[in-house]
Amino acid sequence: MYNYVWLSAGMGVIVLFLAVFFLVKDLAFCEQTGQKKLTYLLANWGMFLLAVAWVVMSISLYVMIQQQLTN
Repeated sequence: MYNYVWLSAGMGVIVLFLAVFFLVKDLAFCEQTGQKKLTYLLANWGMFLLAVAWVVMSISLYVMIQQQLTN
C-alpha cells in the first residue's frame, strides 16, 4: 500500500547517504588542499538538507494519507 510514498522515502535515504559520502569526501579534500570550506562545501550542505527534507516530507505524506483514510 502506498508504494510510491515508500519508494520516494527510500530514494531520499539513498540520496542522504550519497550526500554524507560526498560531504565527507570533499571535506577531506578541503583539508588536504587548504581550500575554504564554506564556499567549496556549500553545494554539499544543500544536497544534504534537501535529502533530509525529502525523507521528512515522504514520511509526513504517508502519515497524512493514513489520517485521511481513518477519519
